[in-house]
Amino acid sequence: FSTMAQEDGSYPRLNASMLHSRQFVGKIVSLVGCVESFDGTNIQLKCADNATISVHSGDAGFNLPPGTFVELVGFVNEDNTVTLFVTRELTNDFDLDIYNKMLSVQHSPKFAQFF
Repeated sequence: FSTMAQEDGSYPRLNASMLHSRQFVGKIVSLVGCVESFDGTNIQLKCADNATISVHSGDAGFNLPPGTFVELVGFVNEDNTVTLFVTRELTNDFDLDIYNKMLSVQHSPKFAQFF
């Protein structure tokens, strides 16, 4: 994994397949998706690419009902799970397909100069 320092306040926006590439281990990242389940300490998040990831929230003290659209910001662990730092609830009409297309453009070397 990369040992380069991460710029303060800057974190990549990812989908599940980007997360599973392992190039973000040890980094703070943003993932947007729909909550599939939440047991009070672990969130199963269906990401913009329709794949599911696990996010550890610790003893969260909040509730995320299934079907809630969220942005989750956290630290990528060695096992490709994410340790949650920040949760932002999004509107229920958030379009994950359009967001996933934006991620493809954002991560394309062809458009790197813009992001």
